[in-house]
Amino acid sequence: MLSTTGKKTIRIVLGLLVAGVLLLNVLTYAVSVVRYYGDGMEPTLQNGQILVIVKTQDVSAGDIIAFYYNNKTLVRRVICEGGKTIALDQSGAVTVSGKALDEPYVSIPSVGQCNITFPYSVPRDHVFVMGDNRTVAMDSRLEAIGAIPEDRIIGKVVFAW
Repeated sequence: MLSTTGKKTIRIVLGLLVAGVLLLNVLTYAVSVVRYYGDGMEPTLQNGQILVIVKTQDVSAGDIIAFYYNNKTLVRRVICEGGKTIALDQSGAVTVSGKALDEPYVSIPSVGQCNITFPYSVPRDHVFVMGDNRTVAMDSRLEAIGAIPEDRIIGKVVFAW
């Protein structure tokens, strides 16, 4: 026979085990933790940082998102949502539906790696993404990547360290 203290200890251990399993399920389905590799998001993100991503497809301009591309996870900033037109001039200045973007997160504006024709109409249910390091980032300016369909979006980056 177990003593009262032994029974309480078993209840506490079982409670902690159940709480741990529930927490693991929540983290598996609601949050991802990934390591960021690359320099396409400098200076905002640095190579090797750990990112916490809340899984959602509800993203908007300015959000940093993770998405699938060629069986890899890429991280870039949403510049505009579907149904809008984006333009990029030779100096690297971006306009969305005719309005110039204020982009304090970009240290050096650049056309960078680009083989699409501007102005570009972003299809509905897609987002147009660009890296903050416009000189080297591979993003929606390349036909191979293009605008990102909502079903390839993993979620928003909410924390980096």
